[in-house]
Amino acid sequence: MPADDDLRAEIASTAARLIAEEGCDYGQAKRRAVQELVGDSRTAPVPDNAAVEREVRRYLRLFEADSHPRLLAGLRQTASSLMERLAIYEPHLTGAVLNGTATAHSDIHLHLYVDSAKDVEVFLLDAGVEFEVDEGPADERPRMFERLSFLMPAPRDIGLPRQLDRVAVHLHVYPRDAIRVAPRHRPDLGLEPDLHPVEASGRAGLPAVRRLIQDTVQ
Repeated sequence: MPADDDLRAEIASTAARLIAEEGCDYGQAKRRAVQELVGDSRTAPVPDNAAVEREVRRYLRLFEADSHPRLLAGLRQTASSLMERLAIYEPHLTGAVLNGTATAHSDIHLHLYVDSAKDVEVFLLDAGVEFEVDEGPADERPRMFERLSFLMPAPRDIGLPRQLDRVAVHLHVYPRDAIRVAPRHRPDLGLEPDLHPVEASGRAGLPAVRRLIQDTVQ
């Protein structure tokens, strides 16, 4: 393996550790890893997010094999319960909770598909949920209506650690026809054949999430 490939792999491994241990996002983790290992980011062979994600999985399997499956199952069950309550908005789970790289620092991300974003806001208000609204990432495609974020109490007795008091939830609200657009980020089953097909799907509706929970419970 050429020297650049060796360094790129080391950067990915260091970034994965920062994500798992400190809850850094991918961009922040890669910048810190480059700073630790190289110092000069202009010449560093920076890995892509897919490579870092694979290293996060490897880290969790090596260092959190006893606790991580239970945590992941708890977060997925929490997401499933939310999806049931939001069923009229065609909720789909995405992100780390779906793909298996979630840690105690991870948030739940749900994509909703609606005619009007205000319907979701009214639903949350009627449920007594306090939430924040933003437009989401500027480069997101397809463009969402808005993103609604809130904190909810962490459910007990489903595997979540006692020190995890609250779980952050982000509802990415899209026009109804945006569901026709394929997910942008999906793990490569060719590189990670042990992944459950739902984990590698990039986006999963409630029946698929239920199947994933059933198939992966230990």
